[in-house]
Amino acid sequence: MNRFLLSTSLCASATVAAAQDTNDMRTFLFIGASNSAAWEMQIANPGDRAASVKGGIEALGGELLSYYWGLGNGKNYITVALPDDATFIQAFYVSRLGDGLLEEYQMIELMSSADMAEALARVPEIKAQDDLK
Repeated sequence: MNRFLLSTSLCASATVAAAQDTNDMRTFLFIGASNSAAWEMQIANPGDRAASVKGGIEALGGELLSYYWGLGNGKNYITVALPDDATFIQAFYVSRLGDGLLEEYQMIELMSSADMAEALARVPEIKAQDDLK
């Protein structure tokens, strides 16, 4: 997990200043499946991974919202709030790809029910635009 924090810090450090100037946050769900090397590392050094991940995310101007493991599938499910900066968010995502500890990795942006209601209210506007084409 220390590799994750280091690679995240290195890859995203150039955009941290810009990201911290942004007050708006976006919420993401990260789903990861560890490979055998990652499992060996975790078994050799058991501990609450949320604590180390939290510090790294906070240092980048984000907030760890939750960190769970899926019983039966061994995947981790991490929700974070990140500064609303598209290049920062992409750098954050990509930084995790190069550490060689994941078999599978997804990033899904989450939206609140209230935000979905606003989006649904705009559907007629979008459909009207499509009808004009």
